[in-house]
Amino acid sequence: MEFLYSLNRLNVATSRAGCICVLAGSPQLFEPECRTPWQMEMANAFCRYLELAQVVSCAAPIS
Repeated sequence: MEFLYSLNRLNVATSRAGCICVLAGSPQLFEPECRTPWQMEMANAFCRYLELAQVVSCAAPIS
């Protein structure tokens, strides 16, 4: 969990984006099993992206 939800890793990945940040993954990533307050803090920051996200849909199916 420390690797996947790392605040530093998430910050670097999103702050380097020039105009858009696409976060793709399993919906299960937003249902973490936290066992410590530190894990809750990391998961909270990650889930904040979901709260602020805008859904973008494609006009045509990708083949």
